Amino acid sequence: MLRIIITSLYIIISGCSTMSFVNGPQMDQTVEREQWHHIALFGLIELSRPMDVTYNCANQQWDTITVEKSFFNGISDVSWPYVSVYSPMSIIYKCRQHLD
Repeated sequence: MLRIIITSLYIIISGCSTMSFVNGPQMDQTVEREQWHHIALFGLIELSRPMDVTYNCANQQWDTITVEKSFFNGISDVSWPYVSVYSPMSIIYKCRQHLD
C-alpha cells in the first residue's frame, strides 16, 4: 500500500513542463514533426545530439519549436533513489512550407 501511495505522489509531483520558441508571425502552412531528446543525470549529460533546425527543416525557416516533458516522457523516466538517471523530453517543431 505504501508503494502505491509513493508512486502516486511521485506522478503528481513530477508534473509536465513546456517551453516554446516562436520565429516571427505564425504561418498557416506549416509541417509539424516531433522527436525525443534524451538526457541523463539531472540533465547534465545529453545522450542525443542537439537538434539542428536547419537540417530538420530542410533549409526552410522554422515557425515554432516546443520542448516539453510530456506524460509519456515521464513514464519513460528512469530514477534510482534520488537520482534522475534517464529523462527524455519531446521536441515538437514546425517548419514553414515554401510559398510559391
